[in-house]
Amino acid sequence: MLESYIKKIWQKYSQGDAREESYYSILENLLNTYAKSSKRNNVYVTTLPKKTEAGNPDFRIWDGSQEITGYIEAKAPTVTDLDRIAVSEQMKRYLSTFPNVILTNFLDFRLYRYGKLIDSVSVGRQDTMIRVKAMPPVEHEQAFKNLLDKFFFFSLPKSYSAETLATELAKRTGFLR
Repeated sequence: MLESYIKKIWQKYSQGDAREESYYSILENLLNTYAKSSKRNNVYVTTLPKKTEAGNPDFRIWDGSQEITGYIEAKAPTVTDLDRIAVSEQMKRYLSTFPNVILTNFLDFRLYRYGKLIDSVSVGRQDTMIRVKAMPPVEHEQAFKNLLDKFFFFSLPKSYSAETLATELAKRTGFLR
């Protein structure tokens, strides 16, 4: 699964003219492949979904009708400092609004749950691609599958107590002003 993914990322990168959006279909294909291989039915990946109360994340993962699994924010593979991105205003909005978020540069994947980093995996080294100018070898494939398992198996509570509903609504009011 990852061998083909990294090869496609490398091919797109080595063309020399790719923007962040150029890689979206590669990640979408990987997510769909994972969903099929893990026997998860009703998984839909929407690239560049309509605007949300927190902004425009790059991907929405959902069941095609009501249940949203989570969102993914992607940066170009040349972005090496995801720590800086994680504290940007954009990510702060996403992390305070969405309970299940992945931040990625297509090689490094960070999973956040309710605003807290819970898992991080690198599937290939940027240095190999950017400095050495070679296709990075696949790394940490099982850890990556575990991260995706955590992301895809997430579900929101079916019902909220008055307190949790008030807390969730309060988080969103700042973005509606």
